[in-house]
Parts: sequence; C-alpha cells; structure tokens
Amino acid sequence: MLRISCLTVATLILTAAALADDTASHPFATTAARGNIHRVLIDVSEGDVRIRNGAPDRIDVRGIATRRYDGSERRQKAQAIADGISAEVVIDGDEAIVKRHYGPGAQSWSARSFHSQIELTVEIPPGVDVELWTRYGDIDIEGVFGNIDADLRAGDVEIRTPRANVRDLTASVSIGEVHTYLGDHFIENEGVFPRTARFHNAAGKSKVNAHATFGDVHVTLTR
Repeated sequence: MLRISCLTVATLILTAAALADDTASHPFATTAARGNIHRVLIDVSEGDVRIRNGAPDRIDVRGIATRRYDGSERRQKAQAIADGISAEVVIDGDEAIVKRHYGPGAQSWSARSFHSQIELTVEIPPGVDVELWTRYGDIDIEGVFGNIDADLRAGDVEIRTPRANVRDLTASVSIGEVHTYLGDHFIENEGVFPRTARFHNAAGKSKVNAHATFGDVHVTLTR
C-alpha cells in the first residue's frame, strides 16, 4: 500500500508540474523581395535561429512564437500575447533586417520578457552576407553564403558550408567546446579559453566568424 501511495503522489506531483507550465503558440510567416539586398541582419537577441538558402529573388521567414503561462485561467491572455508576436523584414538600403514584431496583443513589458520565446527559419539567397545579433539561443546555419558573423553569449553555433567558398574561418568559445571539420581533418578544442580554430583558403571569398562565450561551436566545411 505504501508503494502504491508513493507512486500516486509522484504521479500527482508530475502532473501538477506539467499543468503549471503550459505553452501557447503562434506560427507565422512573412517574405520580402530580395531587390538589391547584399546582407541580412538577424536582429533577434534571444531565440533559436535556423538559416538556409532559399529562392534567389526573396527572403522568406517562418517560425513560431510561444508564451509560457501558469494556470488555465491565464491561457487566454497568454494566447493573445503569442498571437501578437511574429517577425518582420525591414529593408534599409542593401540590408535586410529580420526582427521581432509585436502586434496589439503584445505591447506590454511582460510580452517582451523571457516568458515569450521565438524560433525562426530564415531562407536567404545564396551568396548573401549573414550577421546575427542573437545573444542567447541556438544558431544553425547551412548553405552557401557571403560573410557569416555569429557571436553568442550562451548557446550553440552550428555551421555547415562549402570549404571552397570560405577564405578565412575563426571558430572559438570562452568556455565550452570547438569542433571543426575542415574537409580533410578535424580540430577539436575544449575547456576554459580553448584555442581558436582557424582556416585560410586563398581561393575562397567569404569570412566566417563563429563564437560563443558559453557553449559549443561546430563548423563543418563540406567538399
């Protein structure tokens, strides 16, 4: 009987914990004509960002906004906030800026706090420069781009791009691990202030910088 009671209590605790932290979600999508764009800036300070090559004539953004809440009575408010969060593409000269958009239901400070999360997939024409202002989250980049600059405070960076396209690569962390595959050999460093992995190819064009203050950096240069 005691065992059954303990199992019952454990089940109730787990169920209560699950109910105490529910999530409202809102999928979204937007697009912008490529025009004269030569660089895409991801101006999203927190979140998970996935970047791939897409159509040559436009920039496509899709994702999901989520909002955590505690208790069923807060579900409606949380959903209204999630529905008010999306992304937009702002064109400034030859630069496209991808940033969060807060609609009428998400104007409060709380709506912009850590309780609200965003996941983005950005499809960019081949050869365009990519700069990320994301500081907390995970970054996943795969494709053929111009220069790539990613500098996280906390999280993981993963980049897969053709070796022939890269002129200079630097991959580093302050605390964590650096794993790089340069097409013919591996460089793996880890610990506190591990050595920076570097690569130079005079025939390449792009500069790739990947750094995390606390986290892991994985770079694969494909053949």
